[in-house]
This record gives sequence, C-alpha cells and structure tokens, in this order.
Amino acid sequence: MIENTFCLSCSVESRVQDLLTDPGGRVHPQLAGVATFLLDESPTERTHQLLNRAQWITVLRSLIESGDPITHASLDRLKQGTHVRHLRSVLVYTGVLEDRGHDLDTVDAWIDELLDGLPHEIALLLRPYASWSVLHRARHRARRSAAHRPSAGSVSRYARTRITVAAQFLTWLTDNDLDLAGARQADVDRWLDDGTTTRQRLRDFLQWANSHHLAADLHVPALGREGLPQHLLGDDQRWALLRRCLRERELDLRLRVAGTLVLLYAQIPTRIVELTTDDIVTDDTGTHLILHTVPVLIPPPLAALTSELLEDNEQRPRQQPPDDPVWLFPGSRPGTHFSGSRLSTNLNKTAGIFTRPARGAALCALAADLPAPVLADLLGVSVAAATRWSALAGRDHLDYLAARIDNPPE
Repeated sequence: MIENTFCLSCSVESRVQDLLTDPGGRVHPQLAGVATFLLDESPTERTHQLLNRAQWITVLRSLIESGDPITHASLDRLKQGTHVRHLRSVLVYTGVLEDRGHDLDTVDAWIDELLDGLPHEIALLLRPYASWSVLHRARHRARRSAAHRPSAGSVSRYARTRITVAAQFLTWLTDNDLDLAGARQADVDRWLDDGTTTRQRLRDFLQWANSHHLAADLHVPALGREGLPQHLLGDDQRWALLRRCLRERELDLRLRVAGTLVLLYAQIPTRIVELTTDDIVTDDTGTHLILHTVPVLIPPPLAALTSELLEDNEQRPRQQPPDDPVWLFPGSRPGTHFSGSRLSTNLNKTAGIFTRPARGAALCALAADLPAPVLADLLGVSVAAATRWSALAGRDHLDYLAARIDNPPE
C-alpha cells in the first residue's frame, strides 16, 4: 500500500507556479520577484491562505491571463479598492513596478465613479472643484513632499476626503430642499454639529465656492485652532487612560504604545504610525524617542512597552527591502506602515481614547511646563500654535526667560 502524504509546501509551490504562468505556459517574466515574495519571504501557511481567499491574488491572475504588460496604468484602469491598492504595493515591493510615491492617478477614475452616482447638478458643481482645485494642489503637495517620503496614500487621502465631504454636504443641502447659493451659516453649523470633525474639511470647498461666487462667505472652524477649551480631557481622565495604557495587558500592545504617545506627548496618529525603529534610541541614560527632531527621554514603563513592541515586530516576516525604514507600526501591505486613520478609530473604539480631546489635554499639560518656542521645537508645531496652548494653560514663562538670561546656553 502506498501512503499518500500531503505536503503543504509542495502544494503551495505548485499553485504559485500556476498563478504566475502566462497564456504561453511560461512564468510571467515580470513576476520572478512575486514568486520570491510568496515562496521565500512569506510563511507557507500565510501564502496558502492568500492563494485561497485574497482578492489581490485574483486580480493579479486576471492581469496575467490578459497577456499584457503589468503597469501602473493597467492597475489605474481597474475599479479602485483595498485589493487593488494591496496588489500595487506588492508589485512595487517586488520590483515589478516603480514606486511613484503617490496614487493620485487612481483618483481621477475614483472621481468619475463618485460623480456618476450623484445627481447631475451636484456633479456639475463638484467636477471643477475636484479636478482644478483639489487635484491640482494635491499634485503640488506630492511633488513638494516627495523628498520626505510621505506616507503611502496620504496625498490621495487628502484629495478624496475633501471631495467626499463636499459631496456629502451638497447632498445634504439637496435632501433639505436647499442649494449652495442659498445656503446660510446656520445651515453649515447644523450640518457640522450633526457629524464628526471630518466634516470640518468642508472649509476648503466653501472657500473655493465663495472665491468663484457660488456661495456666500460661509465659515467653518479650522481644526485645532478654535474651540480649544471644549476639546480637553480632564486631568483625572487623562491619567486614568494613561494608567490603562501602561498596565492593562489585555489591551492590544500597539494601542497601548500609541495611546501613551497621544496622552503623554500629544502625538497625532498620522505621525505615530510614521515612527521607525531608528526613532527609538537606547543608551546609558535610558530610552529616547525622537519627536519631530528632538530626542526625548521617555519614562521606563513606556520604554518597556516600546521594547516589547519592537520584539513583537521582529517575530513577523520582514516584507520590505533592507534599505527601507523599519516601521514601529507596520501595515498589512508590504513596505507600508499602519493606517493613521485606522489607528485613530481603534484608539477610540477599543481603548476609549478620543484623539482630539486627549491630545488637547496633553498639549495643555506640556504648555504649562514648557515655553512656546521649546514646545514648538519638541512637537513640530508652529510657535503661534504653541503660544495659544501656553495661553490656555494659563502660564507665563518669565521665570524661564530670566533663567536663560542669567545662564545662557553654551
């Protein structure tokens, strides 16, 4: 009797070969790096799961079956979604495609799809705003920040968020028998009050509409500039949440570290997820975290959590080229970090930490102890913003300035 032995590794290797074989019966010449990624860099069990149910695998197979070269343009022509974005990141990581630094080319197709689902009158208003204003500035933003390695998709999110919020507001006006030309401040205030702070991104659209004589001079508070007192956690709440982050082992480790950084150092999720292992420096004096450009000595409990997070990350397969930054909060797509917006959502829903009031409380506490210029350097905020927080904290720093005069830095 011959004993049949199931070999998962052999099965996966055969299926990867089938996946990457073109209509001519050869492994697609572009995709040798993808084979290496699936067979050598990913655990066999993980590749087995991907082959069974990952949508990006299905999309890749359809592109291979077409027999055409795989390019950014061929991906741009597909309906955009998480699976297409993930496939693009895999193809960039494996060297099939060059990293173009942003995915703005996909936004054009997304705009067409969005406008096709809206009433004709709303689409007519949104088209010039989306194409001539938002996308124009987004492309300039992408070129300007390319040297600083902007987070993947950040420029695209900048564009999509503003366009989506404008579409939601115009739809709300229509549902309430109103139009943009006749909208008044009370209408804007009511719409803002009924939603999240994301709606304040409407400010950009209303400024554009007013400059083109399509709307009255309607006002939306700038995020982080107005209404500061009502967006602060109480001191007791802040310390209770800090204790939870530092002590509650049932809470996800990433949320514990991220929550502490929000509550202690007023960091925002989009900056937290951009931290790399190079931003954590340990020496004889302790563990330092580089905030903006300044190394800050962090307390031992946070240092212990950070060390634990680094150890956890080392257990995961490294899905990025050796020269790329090693993210402290790695994402699911190769070479990317975790999503800032998703981290914010997880902090809210799982840890009970609402970013804006928590960050406001931390800023107020820091401003009570540090002069505005020092706070600005530490956190990378403007001196004007730091000054506002110092005023809110109710402290002046004449004693600090006097000490600097008596003991100038060497």
